[in-house]
Amino acid sequence: MKTIVSGKERVAPWVAKKLFARFNADEAIGLERDGEMIAGVVYEDWNGASFVVHIAVQGLLTPAYLAAIFHYPFVYCGASKLIAPVAESNEDSVRFVKKLGFREEARLHDAHPDGSVLLMTMTPDQCRFIGEKHGKRLAIATASA
Repeated sequence: MKTIVSGKERVAPWVAKKLFARFNADEAIGLERDGEMIAGVVYEDWNGASFVVHIAVQGLLTPAYLAAIFHYPFVYCGASKLIAPVAESNEDSVRFVKKLGFREEARLHDAHPDGSVLLMTMTPDQCRFIGEKHGKRLAIATASA
């Protein structure tokens, strides 16, 4: 069974380990299968308009989880933009965030040991995971938790 979990103390260390990184997390939302973390999103650097997000996945995501990870910043916090820094050399991650709906907005040359960092961004109007359809999935998942 898959369960959505929140809490930066629980989720952020798992994401950091998967991404070989350190974070100053404001919040984090994870997805567990049978008690084991399979996905996590860390939100940091909230400035009243945007979050920097870090995403790690090692399993299939649920529609309710997708609704939750975008509902939190866009609906609950009122963010106008998400920024996902991704190493250009990490082709799987670039492809994944593009599939989620992020778009390349900027490129920081030589900002990663393997080359450039892409700043992939998303705005609420570009996000297909918020709104009535996905809101119902989130409500159902919350009610059954």
